[in-house]
Amino acid sequence: MNVKINSMLLLPLFAACALSACDRPAANNAQDKVAAANATAADDLQRAQEKQAKQTADAARDLQETQERAKEKVADKQAAVADTATSADKDVAKARADYQRDTADADYEVAKTKAEGELKVALERCDAQAAGNARDACRTRAKTVYDRSIAEAKAAFNRAKQTASATDKRSR
Repeated sequence: MNVKINSMLLLPLFAACALSACDRPAANNAQDKVAAANATAADDLQRAQEKQAKQTADAARDLQETQERAKEKVADKQAAVADTATSADKDVAKARADYQRDTADADYEVAKTKAEGELKVALERCDAQAAGNARDACRTRAKTVYDRSIAEAKAAFNRAKQTASATDKRSR
């Protein structure tokens, strides 16, 4: 009976060993599938990271290009504004020079007309005096005052014209 007991005890042991040996290829197959899944996941992760890095680099490059174009546009607009301001400054200086010339012309005409009027009045006063040396001296003084007034008007006119010309030259 002893042999029977031993064989009875051994039989489940052999069965367990046999069953575990049968399960070993299935365990290896599962491990292979897990390893393959891990490798696929690692490859997918690597491709996703590369794709993300490429997209980030592309976005950074696009951002930099956009910023550079924006800076160029700003620089172009600033240059255009500066050109417009310079042109406007030139126009203002030219207008100022034209105004100075026109004012000089008008001032000269006013001074000349005033001198001519004063000469006429002075000559009439001289003519009202008795004839002779006093009358001639009076007329000479009146003409001298007139000549001095015209000379001063011409000098003022020439100074104003020079100022206008200098202003005009600065506008170029």
